[in-house]
Amino acid sequence: MKIFKKKLGVGSFALVLALLAIVWGSNIQWWDGFCLGDYVLNLLNLPSWSNGTTGIHFTVFYGFIFLIPAIILGIKKSEDLFATSGKWIAGVLAFLYLISPFFMIGGFGK
Repeated sequence: MKIFKKKLGVGSFALVLALLAIVWGSNIQWWDGFCLGDYVLNLLNLPSWSNGTTGIHFTVFYGFIFLIPAIILGIKKSEDLFATSGKWIAGVLAFLYLISPFFMIGGFGK
């Protein structure tokens, strides 16, 4: 009995990239607010926030480094296992990242 019709392949990496983008740009509260992207940027002496620890979280923009390839892999290698789910997760997250500044407009300058 064959459970999966699709096989692991290069397109399967789309889900890994999408999940990595989530971990990259999120503060994990149960782990003392750890953020992988902040940690890596601090190692490279790059700011992760526009005003120290507040303001614009630059790490989210670096997350597109993972999201764009995930979307492309999901489209080009859709016959691979998890490629479609990785594409959709990455696409929704990229959309949310793109529209989120419109919800923060009133907060700037206060």
